[in-house]
Amino acid sequence: MTLVMWIVIGLAAGWCKRVIFPGRPGGFVPTLMLAMIGALIGGYIATYFTTGDLATLAPAGFISALIGALLMLLVAAKLRI
Repeated sequence: MTLVMWIVIGLAAGWCKRVIFPGRPGGFVPTLMLAMIGALIGGYIATYFTTGDLATLAPAGFISALIGALLMLLVAAKLRI
């Protein structure tokens, strides 16, 4: 359940990015994929250092999944991927 929530967070962050900056290069699907990957990485890192259990949805994992998705999108925008 936790992994599904991280994926949903990443997809939501990617969709918001495409709505706010529609004319930027890159497609809709790559933006969603980058945000989803960032959310998975961020959520996993926070869960590893806090509870270590992927079965429960910890608030730290939720917040870091959002931060991870936003950081991944920021890095991709700066590198113009």
